[in-house]
Amino acid sequence: MEKSKQEHQIIDESYENAVSALLSPLHQSTTPSAIRAAAARRKATLQDMHVYLRRLGLDLNDAPSPSSSSFSSQPPPLILHVTGTKGKGSTLSLCESLLRRHHNLHTGMFTSPHLVDIRERIRIDGRPISKENFGKIYWRGRRSLKRF
Repeated sequence: MEKSKQEHQIIDESYENAVSALLSPLHQSTTPSAIRAAAARRKATLQDMHVYLRRLGLDLNDAPSPSSSSFSSQPPPLILHVTGTKGKGSTLSLCESLLRRHHNLHTGMFTSPHLVDIRERIRIDGRPISKENFGKIYWRGRRSLKRF
């Protein structure tokens, strides 16, 4: 079976191309009808989030228990998923700060939309990721989700 031309293309996985792809009409609803269609698809967002996390290699249902033989001193990742119409970013920022400062935990945070710089959407231990890592992570995630 022949691979498509698109599969043969080498993608420049730079920060600039990641931002361009993320802000393209492929990812952004730009017309009232497209916005309504996107909203209509959002019926089972919690179940959808579990599907997307599994596609990215984070299956919350397969976390080892303390009694399992695969349990290690490294606990499974804890995920806080905040939804609603107002205050999500502030709520996550507060939680993230408390976890880092008062519990000495390493944190990763994803929010959307950003305020000033698109890299604000992904923070590791309270700091926006580098441009280089943003590009790498965007393209890795896109490939992982595209396989399905």
